[in-house]
Amino acid sequence: MIRRNPPSSRKVMTSLLPWLTAPLILGSVGCQDYKWRWDFNQAEQDARQQGKHLFIFYKWWLNNESNRMHGDVLSDPAVGAQFQDTINLFLEKDSSTEYANYMTKYGVTSPPAFVIVAPDGTYYTAAGFIPKDRFIEFAKNAKAGQSPGDRKSPPAPAKPRQP
Repeated sequence: MIRRNPPSSRKVMTSLLPWLTAPLILGSVGCQDYKWRWDFNQAEQDARQQGKHLFIFYKWWLNNESNRMHGDVLSDPAVGAQFQDTINLFLEKDSSTEYANYMTKYGVTSPPAFVIVAPDGTYYTAAGFIPKDRFIEFAKNAKAGQSPGDRKSPPAPAKPRQP
C-alpha cells in the first residue's frame, strides 16, 4: 500500500486559485464597452455639464442576481447600445461605505440596482434581476422620460451633519 502525504495548504490554494478568481474575471467580461467610471462625484458633474443621462449600476460580487445582470444582461450588445450616449457609473457594494450611502439618495438599499438620472435630476430606478428585453425597455423609457409610476424628483441635497 502506497501512502500519500496530504497536500500542503499552499498546493491546495494554488490549485483552487483559478476557480476562485474565475467568477471575478468572467463577471467583468462584456462590460468593457460601457467605459465605466467609479467616482460618483465626477460622474455626476460630467453628466450635468454634458447634458447626458447618468446610468448607475450598483453591484455586489457575492450576490447571484448582481452577477447574472453583469454577465448575462449588461454584456449583451443590444443592452450595451442603450448606454453608449450616457455617463456610466459602476459601484461595488463592498468597495466603499460611501457607495452604499450614495445610493440611499436614490432610495436604493441593496444591489443589484440600476438608476438612470436625467440631466434635470429626475431619476428612474430598477432593482433585482431584469431579463434583457425588459431591461432595454426600462432604459429606453427612462431616457425618454416615459416610465410611468417610477419617476422620482431630484434627490434633496444631503443635510450637513451636526457636530
